[in-house]
Amino acid sequence: MSTIFELIDACDVAGIRELAARQPAAAGEHDDQGLSALMRAAYRGDEVFAAVRDAHPPLGPFDRILVGESTGLPGPHDRTPDGFTALHIAAFVDNAAAAETLLEAGADPDALATASFARVTPLGTCSFVGALGVARVLLAHGADPHVGEDGAYTVEAEAIARGNEQLAELIRETTR
Repeated sequence: MSTIFELIDACDVAGIRELAARQPAAAGEHDDQGLSALMRAAYRGDEVFAAVRDAHPPLGPFDRILVGESTGLPGPHDRTPDGFTALHIAAFVDNAAAAETLLEAGADPDALATASFARVTPLGTCSFVGALGVARVLLAHGADPHVGEDGAYTVEAEAIARGNEQLAELIRETTR
C-alpha cells in the first residue's frame, strides 16, 4: 500500500482520494522533512492539492496560508522545513491578505529562501508563479526587486519568461 507522500509525488489524485477515504488521518501526516501532506501537495499542483484538501486535514500555520486564510499564521520569521518564509508561501498561492498580515508583523520582504533549489525572495516567488496581488503588497512594503540577483536572474525577467507582462510592468514602475 502506498503512503500519502508516494501518492502525492506520483500525482495520483485517485489514489490520494482512495487512501483518504480509507484512512482520513493520512492527509494530516508530515513527511520525514516535516512538510505537511497539504504543503507537499501544493507543490505538485492544483488537482493534487485539492485531493488532499478535500480530506480536511488539520491545518498548521503554513497550511492556513495555502488555503487562503490570513489568521493563525506562522511567525513573521518562521520558515517551512524546506527553507521558505511564510511570505514565500503567501506568494506561492497569491494570498495577499496573509502577506499583508505577515509584513505588518515584521516579516522581511526581501528574505531569501534557504531551499537548495530556490534562493529567491518572496518577490522572486511572485514572478515564478504570477502572484500579482502579493507582488503589489510586497512592493508597497518596500520589497527590492534586485535583491538576490546573481547577474543572470531578475524578478522582472522571470515574470516576462513566465508570460506575466503585467507583473513585469509593475516591477518596472517601482524601479523607475
